[in-house]
Amino acid sequence: MARVMLCGSRNAGDIQLLVEEGVDAIGLITEVRQEIFCRLSLEEARELSALIPPMVSGILILTEERVEEVCRMVEYVYPHAVQLHGFNTPEDVVSLKKKLNIKIIKTLHFQGGCLAGGDGPERCALDYIKAGADAILLDSYGEGKVGSTGKTVAWDVARRIKDAIGPKPLILAGGLHVHNVAEAVRKVQPYAVDAFSSVISGKQLDRAKVREFIKAARRYQV
Repeated sequence: MARVMLCGSRNAGDIQLLVEEGVDAIGLITEVRQEIFCRLSLEEARELSALIPPMVSGILILTEERVEEVCRMVEYVYPHAVQLHGFNTPEDVVSLKKKLNIKIIKTLHFQGGCLAGGDGPERCALDYIKAGADAILLDSYGEGKVGSTGKTVAWDVARRIKDAIGPKPLILAGGLHVHNVAEAVRKVQPYAVDAFSSVISGKQLDRAKVREFIKAARRYQV
């Protein structure tokens, strides 16, 4: 059964909602370059991270690429894991792995089946795993956006990456919603799925959408 990470939290009520609905992880989108309504300050992320109870993971999501600044942000917020959602290099991951005592998730950015930078996606994913990444997350990107595009990653490519990096976890994001997430889980068989836009209504987490997404995501037994 795929695990579920959901993003979009802005306050204590959002954290409570997600915990009550049974998410496995909560993504805290923090000081990212992209303009997005739930972009948290470091102070806000720290406050929300402290509210996440045991048995639920708090994931600090950053687009910061400077190693020392990533370390400063992680040490301030004190999350369970950090998601490097920028274009950090494998060498950056090597350095961060030496400096940080938490799990590192590295995002690969796609437009359809094409990886940003043009490298072979399986080789690129393996390079990050060899550098010390604990998991790979796949997301779609577009002009001015490194996520929250509403577009899916090519699931056949995602499955190849999943097989290439195994047994390390693959997390699938990008355009997932209640009507396609079960099929995505069936085809890719990821460790976890990640969603944001599809569980929001009017710039707020929507409990009904959260509940239905989690139910759909867990429908297929991986």
